[in-house]
Amino acid sequence: MTIDDILHSRSGSKCELCSSDTNLSSYVIPPVTDASAEQSLLVCETCRSQIEAPEQMDANHWRCLGDSMWSQVPAVQVMAWRLLTRLATEPWAQDQLEMLYLEEDVKAWAEAE
Repeated sequence: MTIDDILHSRSGSKCELCSSDTNLSSYVIPPVTDASAEQSLLVCETCRSQIEAPEQMDANHWRCLGDSMWSQVPAVQVMAWRLLTRLATEPWAQDQLEMLYLEEDVKAWAEAE
């Protein structure tokens, strides 16, 4: 199975951050040690463009992280933490960030950006 096949299976062919089912592609979370499904997400074009260009982030789009941050997939947890950290000036994002618990190794990965 390819990484894309694994990600589609894992996510039910939906963006693992906002649940969109259009324009999906794999995104490897930096820093990349090896491109694998465990270090990747299936994301929609909207999420990808905002991840790659933080200055263009639409805070309201990321309210979806209130759901996705509870994923059991470490890659989703890492990206949720990173995005909530970027949005920490938003009161709702700060509240979500305070609730988000990460295992030590997952937190170290999240902070390694």
